[in-house]
Order: sequence, then C-alpha cells, then structure tokens
Amino acid sequence: MEEEKFPIVLTAALPAGGTGKTPFIRVYGEWKARQGYKVAMLDFDHQCSLTELYDVFETDKTTLNIFKGGEVEYIPVEENLWLVPSHPNLQYEPARLRAEGTQNIYFLLEDWLYEHEEEIKQFDYLLIDTHPDTDTITKNALAVSSAQIGVVMPTEKSVNAIPKAEQALSDLKRETYDKRHHEARVTCEFLLIGTNIEKVGKNYTKLSKQLVHLMREDARFVGYIPHKELFAQAMSDEKIPIWEQVNNQLLLKEASNRAFKAVLESVMSNMDQRIEEL
Repeated sequence: MEEEKFPIVLTAALPAGGTGKTPFIRVYGEWKARQGYKVAMLDFDHQCSLTELYDVFETDKTTLNIFKGGEVEYIPVEENLWLVPSHPNLQYEPARLRAEGTQNIYFLLEDWLYEHEEEIKQFDYLLIDTHPDTDTITKNALAVSSAQIGVVMPTEKSVNAIPKAEQALSDLKRETYDKRHHEARVTCEFLLIGTNIEKVGKNYTKLSKQLVHLMREDARFVGYIPHKELFAQAMSDEKIPIWEQVNNQLLLKEASNRAFKAVLESVMSNMDQRIEEL
C-alpha cells in the first residue's frame, strides 16, 4: 500500500486471550485522536470487546461486511475517533472463505481498502483489534499493517504466545511472497508492549519481574504499562477514558497517579517513534 496515500495501519494481535489488545487499541486510538489525528478503529474480534467498550450494539454495517460484501459504518465515539463495530458471525468467515475456495484469501481487506480508497484516505490511522488467533481474519489485518503490536501480560500463556505470533507472521510473509517480482507482499513488523506490570512496594512481583527482564533483552518491546486502577476503570463498566482520568487535576494530586501518567505518556510517545521509524 502506498504510504503517502493511505493511513498508517496497526494491528493488535497475539494468539492468547486477555492480554490487553483491546485496551491498547482504545488507549492508543484516543491518544492519537487527542493529538488531532483522525483515527478509525476496526473491530475484527467476533467477541466484540472493543465494540462493547464504546456501548455500540450495531448489527448491520459491521466489519463482517468487509468480507461478505455490504456497507460499513464509521461510528463517531470521540472527537477525531471512529469505530467500525464487529459482529459475532465474523467467527464463521474463515471456514466459509476456505470452503468457497476464495482466491487471495489473505488480501481481501487490502482489496476492500483500495475499493474504498477515498473514504479510507480521510483517516491518518487505522487501528485493528483482532481475535486472539492466527486465522484468516487476523492475517488479513497483518497483510495491510505497518506493524503488529503484541500486547503481553506477565503470564506464562501470554509470554509463550510471542514465538507463536512471530512464527505465524513469518509464515504469512513466506506464503505470500511474490516470486515473480521477487518482492514481499507483506511487510508488517512485529513490535511488543508489556502491560499490567505490578509492584509490591518498590519491588516487582515475581511474574512481572520476569517479564521486565524479557523486555530488557528483547528490543522489539517499546515499553510497558504498569498495573493501575485508573487503567482498569477505563476498561470496566465505568468506561472513563484513561486520558480524562490522567488529566483530572484532583486525581493528579496523588503522586502515584502523576507517575502513572508520566509512564503512560512515555510509552505512547515511544510507540509513536517506533512507528515513525518503520
């Protein structure tokens, strides 16, 4: 895809559930939107977690139509921020596409983006949330992305998913390599971000310490988001946007909240820089 014409596309993907992909898409999307960029979030997870975070219950014009045909709706959820909601039936698309012998099965999203070029070019960023797998829908997202963002929690399941995601991306690049023109069709890079890092007093918990050590050894990590109740509230039923919370002057009277804000802004800035370097 031509970078000068199309928005930057980022996909949060890791084949492990509950690692924080959806919160990352929301936080980073709101971060860029508040900087004045126009951001569209596409929910490709049939569990609809991102969709429900914004209290959207659209059943027509969802991301399902990208693969089945039909219109999608960009629902405004905040200034400069739009959401294309997901649909539970998205889970059946990989099997249907394979059963029908669909050609170029990993480039259906790319084709759709070109077919809707004019509306897509209105955005600066497309942020895609995915189901925790390496199946066809996720691969479509990776095929058009500048970077895959693996969000990693301090759990064995989450950490073990890193090499699985790495292998899946490598396989996708190999399977789609254009031998005729000797060029890669998929150029997505793999970046990582830690989340939910916990401390007891001044010391990391055992699992958090292990993940922090891994982050220091792996240059693909852009940083980590520490565990904080403010962050949890942004993703809970209260759904108070994290950037509203960290800019609340009353909350900022507490030193730990000021420290959390500084870390969060630093990680988001680091992500901005890494994306610019791609």
